[in-house]
Amino acid sequence: MGERNFNNNANKTLTEFELLLQDYEYLVNSSLIRQGKVIGIDEKFIYVNVGDKSDGIIAIEEFMTPGGQLNLEISKGDTIEVFVGQYDDKVGYLRLSKDRARNVYVLDDIEKIYERGETIKGTVTARIKGGLIVDLNGISAFLPGSQIDIKLTHDFDSYVGKTLDFKIINYNKKTCNIILSRRKIIEEDLKKLKENTLIDITEGDVLEGIVKNITDYGVFVDLGGLDGLIYITDISWKRISHPSEVFYLGQKVKVKVIKYDKEKNRVSLGYKQLANDPWENIIEKHKQGDIVEGVVINITDYGIFVELDDEIEGLVHISEMAWDKKQIDPKTIAVKGQMIKAVILNIEPESRKMSLSMKQLTENPWNKIKNKYPVGTIVEGSVKNIYEFGISMELEENFDGFIKQGDFSWIKRPKHPHELFKKNNHIKAVVLNIDEQRQRIYLGIKQLMENPWKTIKDRYIIGTTASGTVSNITEFGIFVELEDGIEGLVHNSKIPEKFIDQSRIQIGSLINAEVILVDPICQKIGLSLININQTQ
Repeated sequence: MGERNFNNNANKTLTEFELLLQDYEYLVNSSLIRQGKVIGIDEKFIYVNVGDKSDGIIAIEEFMTPGGQLNLEISKGDTIEVFVGQYDDKVGYLRLSKDRARNVYVLDDIEKIYERGETIKGTVTARIKGGLIVDLNGISAFLPGSQIDIKLTHDFDSYVGKTLDFKIINYNKKTCNIILSRRKIIEEDLKKLKENTLIDITEGDVLEGIVKNITDYGVFVDLGGLDGLIYITDISWKRISHPSEVFYLGQKVKVKVIKYDKEKNRVSLGYKQLANDPWENIIEKHKQGDIVEGVVINITDYGIFVELDDEIEGLVHISEMAWDKKQIDPKTIAVKGQMIKAVILNIEPESRKMSLSMKQLTENPWNKIKNKYPVGTIVEGSVKNIYEFGISMELEENFDGFIKQGDFSWIKRPKHPHELFKKNNHIKAVVLNIDEQRQRIYLGIKQLMENPWKTIKDRYIIGTTASGTVSNITEFGIFVELEDGIEGLVHNSKIPEKFIDQSRIQIGSLINAEVILVDPICQKIGLSLININQTQ
């Protein structure tokens, strides 16, 4: 072939594939694939001497990964094979290409595979109208939608990224086409199966078939004229959400016959039964207290599922993620694919369950807290939360003490804690009790001062007269506040007839009464107005 025309304007009308074919035809005859020696490397180019005192450059981009990272496998002095292109006046070097040199040989291999009718491996890289683009070691080929499977499929996207076997059904340099078929391979495999159509099937047989259909509940496998079903529960020993996680249409698989109904011509198949059950002899492999490592395979609202290296699944419940009593979102603790360590809490071989704990790998901070705040310790802090039955006080970060409503005051009985406290109020309290089982510290405020009811009999002697202010008038009597927080009750039976109206008694009125009952335990004082002179 004579001197090649490198006219740029003419080449603009040609496709990339046509240019590649021209390269191939020209290079075969012109020997423009040469061995060159690397003489220099900078940020933009690799400098290569290709003989005859001729130097050329390779763009550094040819050594970049798809992610944009530099993957330079050569160094100064190395010999590499390059395609020699035209001279570039702007840079003063020949334009060279490592990729185009490799592609010339790939095209040659593709042609040989096509002529021999052999299969070729390729990776599906993209979906386009009417089919898929397949990468054949750097060369793009087309897989029509009708050639993807033996049955029409519309889910082209599920094939993107998969590496599969193909037949080349059309390879034409003049039309610049490489057309592939996966359907041909499946049809040939089915033909071989049907040539050995099974007359008799026995439970326990291991057979070979081709995945024919995938549903939510299982996979149909063509055994050569007879279909069998693998239920989703018989696909894998570990948990899967959908059969497509394991199988794809047209896949050649080995299966085990679990059940065969001759009358109905139904075959139940198993896939996981061909592998050892990881839960078999689990107690010999793992025991309570073992520290294990696994990968996070699922995250739920209630915990994290972890798969150990022997395909055993364990659950780290939300309560076993951290010692912190706060509500935890498992998604903030781990992500899918992350490797984590945990302690085995419990193993239930019968129900195939393993309970794990992440927090048990660290010291329980409660042990430190309970030793730091023994009973009788006086503490200070802020009101953190107010409940209907009491309040919580922050002792340290993530640790609270609880004060029940009955431990607020010896004498005040509020209907709700809001009457006495507000959030962030600074208060003092004393440690009353440590509940190790519930990991709680109970505090009291009233215990910081003496119980006024303890000496009540010394201040209010039965038979003496006491003075006070009417604090409430009810259907059954009059309450009299004798001192701050201490009240006595004058029952209706101890009030003279028409006394309230005649004396114009109302809330706030001063009143004298005889002490007739003092009960420090029940915190009650009984009063009487009979035979008491209110002018005293």
